[in-house]
Amino acid sequence: MSITERIGNLRQLLPGTRKPDEDERLLQLFWNRAELKKEFAGLQDERYSLLDKLKKQEGNMQRLQEHMEQLQDHLGDPALGGQSLVYFQLRRLWKAGSLKLTQFALLLRTQQEERERRRQLIEFDQQKRRASAEIEARVEDARAAAQVLDSEARHMEQGIAALRGFWNYFRRRRAADELSRKRLEWDVAMTVITDLGDEAARIESEPAPAFPGISIDGRRVVNTATIAYAQYLVGRFSSGGLAMRARETTAKRVYDVHYGSREECGKLMGALAQSLAALAQEQDNLSILKELTDRVRTSASYRSDADTIPLTDSIGLLPVSSAFVSDLDAAGRSGINVLVDDYWDVYQALIQ
Repeated sequence: MSITERIGNLRQLLPGTRKPDEDERLLQLFWNRAELKKEFAGLQDERYSLLDKLKKQEGNMQRLQEHMEQLQDHLGDPALGGQSLVYFQLRRLWKAGSLKLTQFALLLRTQQEERERRRQLIEFDQQKRRASAEIEARVEDARAAAQVLDSEARHMEQGIAALRGFWNYFRRRRAADELSRKRLEWDVAMTVITDLGDEAARIESEPAPAFPGISIDGRRVVNTATIAYAQYLVGRFSSGGLAMRARETTAKRVYDVHYGSREECGKLMGALAQSLAALAQEQDNLSILKELTDRVRTSASYRSDADTIPLTDSIGLLPVSSAFVSDLDAAGRSGINVLVDDYWDVYQALIQ
C-alpha cells in the first residue's frame, strides 16, 4: 500500500470525514469489544475456580481411595477382622441411639409447641371475649343515655308546642335552644354507639397472632426431658460398657481400637445384636423416664435467664456399670455426663 493510500485511510478515520452512521458502528464495535473482554475475564476467573475445585476434589478422592485400601487391608487381616466388626456394630448402636433420641426430642418439641399454641389461642380468645364484653357494656350505657336524651327531647318538644301566644316568644326561643343542645347530645350518643359497634366488629374479626415459638420455659422442659432420655439410653446400654464403647467409636478410628480376643469380640457382637434388636422393638419405660426427667429438672441450673441448656455440671453423673470392660478409658469410671461427652449427639437434639 502506498503512502498516499495510507494517508487516505487515516483521513477516513477523522470525525469530519466519516458519516454519522459509520461513527455509530465504530462506537458499537468498541462497546462490544469491551463487553467481550469483560466476559472473557469472567470466564477465565470461573475456569481457574473450577480447576481449583477439581484439584481439591481429586485430592479428596485420592485420600478416600487410600482410606478404602487401608480399610480393606485391615478387614482382610484375620486377626483384626473381628475387631472391625465390633467397631462398626458399635457405630450402628450409636447411630440407632442418636436416631432414637432425635425422634424423642422432636416428639417432645411438637407436643410442647402444640400445647403452647393452644394456650396462646385460648388466651387470645379470652382477651377477645373480655374486650367484646367491655364494648357491649359501653354500648348498653350509650343506648340508655341516648334513650334518656330522646325522651327528654320529646318532652321538650311537647312543652314548646304548649307555649302559644306572643308573650311566650322568648320562652319558646330558650326552649328551642335547649332542645337543639339536647338533640346534639343525642347525635353524639348515637355516634358513640356506632363507633362502639365498629370497634366490636373489628375485635371480632381480628385474627389470632402468629405463634412466636416455644418459650424459654418450654424449651427448658423439652431439653431436660431430652437429656434425661439420653441418660436413659446410657443406662439401657451400660451392661458390658456398650454405651461407653459406642461413644468411643466417635473419637477413635477403626485402626485404633482393640476389643480383646476373638472370643471376647464374639461376646460383644452377641450383646450388640441383642441390644440393637431390643432397641428397635421396645417401648420406652415411662416411669423411669419420668423419674430421670424430674431429677434433671430439679437439679438443672442455667447461666442466665435466657439460656435453655443447663450447665453441664448441674445435671449429675451416671454411675459406671460394675461390669465395664477393663480397657475402656479410665476417665469414664468416675461417672458419665451425657452433656460433657455428648452422648447420642444430644446437643443436636436440644433446642437453643
